Amino acid sequence: MCIVFAEYRIDANSRTDYLTWAALLKQEYENLEIYEGTEQPNLFVEIWSGLSDEAYGELKAARIGEYEAAGSEQSPGGWRTMERWVVGGRAKIHMWQFKTI
Repeated sequence: MCIVFAEYRIDANSRTDYLTWAALLKQEYENLEIYEGTEQPNLFVEIWSGLSDEAYGELKAARIGEYEAAGSEQSPGGWRTMERWVVGGRAKIHMWQFKTI
């Protein structure tokens, strides 16, 4: 099991759409927390807990892979929905996996 961080900046004009989408995402995934930077408004970090290596790989492929991975449409409106709100698009969604030591 691991913890996963996803980080991205949302365009200020898309903030309301993103926040609505994020609220639905949090309802669907109990292991997800979303934070906004206090010093950098519209900079968001998702923290996913308890993912297996396989689940992380699938999530990363769906979110930032170069192809439509299996499960990429299983979030509210699909994972690709939020790309249009990210400053710089999918290339600016950063993800990292961490394991306990």
